[in-house]
Amino acid sequence: MRYINWINGLIGGLLISSCCLIQLSLNLFGIGCAGLNTLLLPYRPLFISLTIIPLTYSFFRYRPSKWHFTIVIIFTLILSFSPELLRIYNNQFSRNNIIDDQVIITHWKIIGMHCEACRSAVIQSLRKLDGVLSVDVDLETSQAKLITNNNINTDIVIQAVQSAGFQAYKLV
Repeated sequence: MRYINWINGLIGGLLISSCCLIQLSLNLFGIGCAGLNTLLLPYRPLFISLTIIPLTYSFFRYRPSKWHFTIVIIFTLILSFSPELLRIYNNQFSRNNIIDDQVIITHWKIIGMHCEACRSAVIQSLRKLDGVLSVDVDLETSQAKLITNNNINTDIVIQAVQSAGFQAYKLV
């Protein structure tokens, strides 16, 4: 019966963060965006409550040890907040305080991003390009801002975004 806590935590945490962890797993195998964010994000509050209720019930019903239950709760919280943690991690690559006459700023439209994992894939692929100083990808507008120290060929940027599984075109 002590495994019920782990099962509740695992399933609940994965459902709460399905737009993130499942998509990251798919990206590891080269599968593009599954669009889980648009499908499951409206139900995230429901998944949170459906995770808290069984965890609370199993705590009072089975009385697990405090260290065991604490580990389950920490595990569930890490899974649950993984989209927010990934967003914090990705935002460190956006530096808007670069003021220099030598930098080149280009804006791009990214097609097909639906979640934080999609955004992460685009950021990571653009960061690998030579001369990129900063990458800022906005998930809501599906736009990317590249700050570079030299002019990067448009085709190279498009290929980098395509390697992440998305389409891009330069905004004028």
